[in-house]
Amino acid sequence: MNWTKHIFWIAALTLLQGCGIYDFRGANIPKDVQNFSVDFFNNEADLVNPSLSIDFTEKVKTKFQTETSLGMVAENGDYKIGGVISRYQITPAALNAQTGSAQTQFTISVHVDFICEKYPEKDFSKDFTSSQTFDSSLDFATVESGLSNELTDIIVQQIFAAIALDW
Repeated sequence: MNWTKHIFWIAALTLLQGCGIYDFRGANIPKDVQNFSVDFFNNEADLVNPSLSIDFTEKVKTKFQTETSLGMVAENGDYKIGGVISRYQITPAALNAQTGSAQTQFTISVHVDFICEKYPEKDFSKDFTSSQTFDSSLDFATVESGLSNELTDIIVQQIFAAIALDW
């Protein structure tokens, strides 16, 4: 009975190793892609959060460091990730007859340029956006940090999926 478990595990590990470019987290990265670099994401939005550029850039770096086996280099990585924060905006989302705006929508958009010189067919230049509504009776300053963190996490995951999951 014990030998069947050993055979199962040997077969499972052989199959996983045979998949070639997939790792245990599901990333689809060619074996000859060894590293990545992330350029600083400048904030070019009309409304500027002073720490957003630094925080966002670090989140992208951390995501690729923790979710892939790629090494990070300062510049000219096999995967080059860069772009700008293009939108950081609050707008009325739902109106109330008594008070005007009942809900406010907070939106962050990031334009990303991705370059892989080894596989130029993977290159792209596109926008990633996430938004969240909140009660207009709340002061934006009190919810900004939490919402900003939540939205940037979603955008970083979207970017990661577009680059590393590539299914």
